[in-house]
Amino acid sequence: MKHAAPLVLAAGLAFAMPAAARDWKQVWADEFDGPALDLSKWSYAEDCGGGGNNERQCYTASPDSVSVKGGVLRLTARRQAATGIANPWDGSKATRTLDYSSGKILSRGKASWRYGRVEARARTPGGQGVWPAIWMMPEGDAYGGWPRSGEIDILETVNLGAPCESCDGGRENRIFGTLHFVDAAGVHGQKGGQTVPSPTADGFHVYAVEWSPEAIAWSVDGRTYARAKAADWSPAGAAKPFDQPFHLILNLAFGGGWPEGANAKGVDETALPAVFEVDWVRVSQR
Repeated sequence: MKHAAPLVLAAGLAFAMPAAARDWKQVWADEFDGPALDLSKWSYAEDCGGGGNNERQCYTASPDSVSVKGGVLRLTARRQAATGIANPWDGSKATRTLDYSSGKILSRGKASWRYGRVEARARTPGGQGVWPAIWMMPEGDAYGGWPRSGEIDILETVNLGAPCESCDGGRENRIFGTLHFVDAAGVHGQKGGQTVPSPTADGFHVYAVEWSPEAIAWSVDGRTYARAKAADWSPAGAAKPFDQPFHLILNLAFGGGWPEGANAKGVDETALPAVFEVDWVRVSQR
């Protein structure tokens, strides 16, 4: 998600996930059953930095942006001006105001993991410019700033339902799972895949990664659609940079380089308000 660009990925072919009977033990979860966000597990993002992608929203802690009700987390993007820190990465206190607000939560400093199965049951919104994501970033940047210490994107969609000449039915219907890292040439590398078509538009689905020192695999509803091996992200086949603890991030962006450069181009305000719903998030380890 961070500094993401339009992805050029090979279409992933669905194939059966390895037997689920292997010994997984749940080590962390949020079922979103309380009356409000559990701040022992999550923090709010509150900034207008655009995610490093020229996104158009400010993230706020307002109930208009982040709410929990009926056992479901709702991140809502809407046309509603908000003011916040312009650059949350440089320590500056300078602010700016943007025309849109939305929600983003993260487990940084409260929960992080090295290896395991990370999964969420969620329903993704559509519309030109709408960009929900479930992803992970390193807790400590052991190998340097982005993308040297890696990024794991469990789920991203952009512009669901917007015109797409290469998509079934002529409408955008793909989901993406991606790794970001520095490749053997010392430049930004990506590895992952996409579903064709995606099941995301018709309700809740379970999005997951299984992450080990040897490989990372992406699945939807228990069906694996892409896999990367350590040799794909490390010339020596080592686990780094994906051998350190990563924390979770859930967010709903509006606009930005990737969605605005794809499909119908730009943003469509009639897609707002857009709501990204998450029923639960669970982490298991062997």
